[in-house]
Amino acid sequence: MRSAKGQKGRRKRRSNWGPTVLGVLLLAGALGAVYLIYTSAFAGGGDDEAEGPAQVEVVKGDTLSTVATKLERAGVISSAFVFKVEARVDGRDTTVKTGRYTFQPGADADEILSKLTAGEAVPTIAVTVPEGLTLSETARTVAEGTDISAGKFEAAARRTDYGYAFLQDSRAQTTEGYLFPRRYDFEKGVTAPQVVDRLLGQYLLETEGLDIAGARERLGLTEHELVTVASMIEKEAANAEERPVIASVIYNRIRKDMPLQIDATIQYALKRPKENLSYSDLEIESPYNTYENEGLPPGPICSPSLQSLRAALEPAQTNHLYYVLKAGGEEHFFTNDYDEFLRAKEGAGR
Repeated sequence: MRSAKGQKGRRKRRSNWGPTVLGVLLLAGALGAVYLIYTSAFAGGGDDEAEGPAQVEVVKGDTLSTVATKLERAGVISSAFVFKVEARVDGRDTTVKTGRYTFQPGADADEILSKLTAGEAVPTIAVTVPEGLTLSETARTVAEGTDISAGKFEAAARRTDYGYAFLQDSRAQTTEGYLFPRRYDFEKGVTAPQVVDRLLGQYLLETEGLDIAGARERLGLTEHELVTVASMIEKEAANAEERPVIASVIYNRIRKDMPLQIDATIQYALKRPKENLSYSDLEIESPYNTYENEGLPPGPICSPSLQSLRAALEPAQTNHLYYVLKAGGEEHFFTNDYDEFLRAKEGAGR
């Protein structure tokens, strides 16, 4: 009985001691893990760090958490979690200010946070690239807002060696069509290739949600051809609502082996805008002459908006083959009847 009682007592003592030891071990393990994360995040030289200075843009609405994630992705720090913990444990002001910042990889957390909360961003210049500009027009726009000459920008934009898959199509001879229109902030001293790369990167970001891969199956179009269609829609549509209808006319004419006869492609071939095209203009010798050549032109004729890209992907279901701009220039008249088209054209004074 004594033996049994003693054994029971020993089992009881072991059951009390076991959880204590386990708790100590778990605590030690957790502290060790935090230490390893901390040292990897701020010791510098981590495998995930950038090789050189990294740029991080803080936009309106960003919080410490979202900025920490950007810092981690840029290779400035190795752990967004540890960065946030240290910032809050120190009781520092964590209200980050908007701007574009440059950091060295492995920078000290205090230094990073001080820069972000003080708003010590790199001086920037704003450039707005409107929708529907050609490569040359974009070059002039960039030149007006930066120290980059139009010639340098155009030379950089005529290269396609920026590493983007959409420029690997053999028909993409320049970046025409992919210089995405929007407002940009660039650091002072930015170079022409850097601006071109930024615009191309924006195109990639903006089109991530579009089913461009499905365009080949549904419409029989490559991405380059899709952007070409979108660029014509951008130039031809008089308002946002009729973009999908313009798209339907383009596809309907292609299916019927009809020349597209789109004036905007003639304007592009002429390399100079004209309010009214002459009959001799329509005979210009160019692969972009959609009056003389059937099918799509070789490439985009401008940088289309996201709305025009969507219209090219999701055309309206119509049987329209013709359209003419109504008097006033705010909308088009659409029809599948050629005689009706001619009457509408005459009525609009065109």
